[in-house]
Amino acid sequence: MDFAEFRQLVDAMGLTQDACEEMDRWGHERAPRLKKALLELYTTIAESPDLSAYFADIEQLGHVRQKQYEHWRSLLTGLFDETYLESARRIGHVHCSIGLEPHAFLTGYAAVLSKLLRDASRPAGQSSASADTVIDALTRAALLDIGVALTSYSEAEQSKARHTRLKFSNSFRLTMAQTMTELEQSMDRLNQAAALLGNPDDTPQAPTPDTAALARSVTDASAMVSGQLDDLRTKMDAFMAAACEA
Repeated sequence: MDFAEFRQLVDAMGLTQDACEEMDRWGHERAPRLKKALLELYTTIAESPDLSAYFADIEQLGHVRQKQYEHWRSLLTGLFDETYLESARRIGHVHCSIGLEPHAFLTGYAAVLSKLLRDASRPAGQSSASADTVIDALTRAALLDIGVALTSYSEAEQSKARHTRLKFSNSFRLTMAQTMTELEQSMDRLNQAAALLGNPDDTPQAPTPDTAALARSVTDASAMVSGQLDDLRTKMDAFMAAACEA
């Protein structure tokens, strides 16, 4: 997803400037609560053997929590610029690289979002209309954020699959090249044997019918192998091209 496509998605989500400005003001005031929500989430992660296994140590977990806080703060400003887009895409790529399943990402996301929505639904010093605007903008922004992250996750998965195919293709190409070289060498030996059978140098007698027939048989076999090699080479080239384009 490039920036132009992303901006079209922002417009389609109905995130107006007024709504984003209202969300920005609300988000600035609720920054401490956002930190608390993320602390609770990553404490839960640290206490789960299955989830904490994705992180090297508690220090890395704290670093990731801080990056998530920065991303959420960027989201709540409603700016949706190239810096935000890069942050959202990076989250999807990182989750893919460590093998975190999308459902685990969504579970954690829901835990934070639900706390923010509950807080927004209990306005402190806000009018009901202002609270409704924040809830609407927050919901739309969160769905946009999830969409970008999952799209980036999918792109990263496709990139990994493409890399695996190319790695296999290169290995296959090398193996087939070695095999064809060996077959071509065998063909050369067959041709040499056919020449010796058809025109023996170590005897003055002409080749017997049996040796002449054997020479023709060897020559025919060599020609057949040569044709099969050409066909195999054509199919291999087609396979390589398809693997590289996928």
